Amino acid sequence: MSKVQISRFQIVLALIWSTLGTAIITLPPAIAQFTVRDGWIVSLLFAVGGLLSASVAALFVHALPNRSLTSGLIHALGPRLGRVFGLWFLVWLYLINSTILRRVELFVGTTILPQTPEYLLGFAGMIAVSYAVYMGAEVVMRNGEFITPLAFIVAPVLFGLSLQHVDVHQLMPVLADGWKPVLRGAVTPDLTFALELLIGLQFVQALRNSRTLPKDMIIAAGILTVAATVITVITIGVVGQSANYLAYPVLEAVRSIRVGRNLERLDTLYVMAVMSTILIKLAVFHYAWCEGMKDVFKLSSHRIVALSGGLLVWAGSVACFGSQEEVIHFTIFVAPAYFVVTLVGIPLLTVMVMAFRKRAQR
Repeated sequence: MSKVQISRFQIVLALIWSTLGTAIITLPPAIAQFTVRDGWIVSLLFAVGGLLSASVAALFVHALPNRSLTSGLIHALGPRLGRVFGLWFLVWLYLINSTILRRVELFVGTTILPQTPEYLLGFAGMIAVSYAVYMGAEVVMRNGEFITPLAFIVAPVLFGLSLQHVDVHQLMPVLADGWKPVLRGAVTPDLTFALELLIGLQFVQALRNSRTLPKDMIIAAGILTVAATVITVITIGVVGQSANYLAYPVLEAVRSIRVGRNLERLDTLYVMAVMSTILIKLAVFHYAWCEGMKDVFKLSSHRIVALSGGLLVWAGSVACFGSQEEVIHFTIFVAPAYFVVTLVGIPLLTVMVMAFRKRAQR
């Protein structure tokens, strides 16, 4: 992989869209299980998880400059033990890719194509993603650049029109039940979605300057915190306590838009935006998985496993997660601890080993 491929602007966009892709449909109902009125406070706490991700990235990049996470594991822990931890990371990536694909299958099947078998939707999406990954990191990153101007046009229109239905009384009283529901609701955003920013470590070798990655993560986390807070405030203000049982509260908020007699059903734009961002996220994570496979198994190129790996992910999305309830259970109750061990524990272990080896050499 060439060292000069991805600019700072591209990696920031990739981190933003990769996190927002599934967060916009998963976080509102996940947060609503613990708190509704104070959900906007939970969104603000996303910045804490973003700072944690940036701190881990800064330590890793300082200890192992110009190395991806999988290649850094092999370099620091040795070819055998490093590959064992690399396999752990690859299994994690495989499960996450399967979860992402299952989410897009369920979302598209529920919203616009209810009569189409979900496995066919996943197959079509994964073929497109595999082709983008096969073409290389540049194509994956340019997808994010392509939808950004469209997002700047569509998002303000949808949010602005939704404001006419916002009732601020749905957000009151603040902290009526104390901090416990807020902190419990913040577990999934902070320890799952915010830690996904660390997928950027797999792209270190493609960055022009790897030491800027922690700063780029902070920028992405700041933008995501603002976006998540705005989305949560509007959603709660429109649907209120109904968010506690709605599968897609943001979609219902968009469906409430009515302007005159002719302008309505703008949820089509929202569905298209969600599909685009989820596919970008899937492409970013699938590329990271293929690059990890190349490092761990000494392949000549990530392209060898782009298509076959995509079919494996498609099979896993159907076999591992049979329903939306299983996806939600994995996201809320399993993913936080799994993400902390994989994305925080393993990189910090690698940093500690490298520090010990440098001290021993001195």
